[in-house]
Amino acid sequence: MSDQKKDLFYKEVEGRMESLKRRPVEKEKTTRSEKINVTFNVVIGLVILLGVIFTLFRVLGGS
Repeated sequence: MSDQKKDLFYKEVEGRMESLKRRPVEKEKTTRSEKINVTFNVVIGLVILLGVIFTLFRVLGGS
């Protein structure tokens, strides 16, 4: 009886674990909100960078 239980346990749990190990890792799709968030962060970064550059030009060239 215990051998049968071990066999069932292996088929149900260990067998699934082996099949999961063999399967390649699936990439998660980026959602629309994540794309908007990345775009927003890039735009904000560029605006800040442009502001710093223009401020430097005013300080250095506007004597």
